[in-house]
Amino acid sequence: MNRTRAAWIDRLEQSGKDYLRYVSQLTETDVHHAPKPGEWTIHQVVAHVRDTEQRVFLARAQRIMTEPHPAVQNFDQDEWNKDHYDPNEPFKKIVADFRAARRKLIALLRQARNADWDNWAIHSEYGRISLDWLVMHSYHHTMEHVAQMGYLAEDAVLKKLNP
Repeated sequence: MNRTRAAWIDRLEQSGKDYLRYVSQLTETDVHHAPKPGEWTIHQVVAHVRDTEQRVFLARAQRIMTEPHPAVQNFDQDEWNKDHYDPNEPFKKIVADFRAARRKLIALLRQARNADWDNWAIHSEYGRISLDWLVMHSYHHTMEHVAQMGYLAEDAVLKKLNP
């Protein structure tokens, strides 16, 4: 594996740790609160991140590494959430599921051969996607939610300073 790919995998691994650090600081009140009216609750967001990790990033990496040019469908997060989200699912389980899926993804990517990196899938919206793209997309998705959790932490600090 070349240095650029190894660096991306390291960044992906670290982004998961950063995300988990913020999530671990949430209170029960935070978890069931929507940051703004009409938005998903934090519980829904964390379930979404877990579901995307398991059903999109890990699943697609596995397929790209085992099938020649598999066809993959777009993941509609709103439809998935509507059909599968369980507001009573224990938060700690959701977090543990994300952690396990991210570890599997990182381990899988570290084992990828050159032929795996050269393969690609056919995505219903984006066209050809590769492991390179998948790693970058997963990283950026995680960082989007790291920022979201970071802004919530900032708001909590301001609320303490300005009751």
